[in-house]
Amino acid sequence: MADVVKTAYNLVIETVFVDGDTRTLTIKNPRSTISQSDITDLNSYMQETNILIGDKDGATFGRIKKVTRRSSTTTYLDISDD
Repeated sequence: MADVVKTAYNLVIETVFVDGDTRTLTIKNPRSTISQSDITDLNSYMQETNILIGDKDGATFGRIKKVTRRSSTTTYLDISDD
């Protein structure tokens, strides 16, 4: 059996609530064409609908603090004697 290489892509969204609480959301395999305006629209939607609630004091959603596209590559080595 040969070595296996897998690559994963994630969109990491760091959020802040009005009480200072933070939360990080990770979206697997996001589309590659996400733009700044998409993030701005998402931020506005999340503020208007208060779709996320802080877990400390039930605070309202504040804003998206940072968005990062992250890729990781994992190699599974075949160490058999075949």
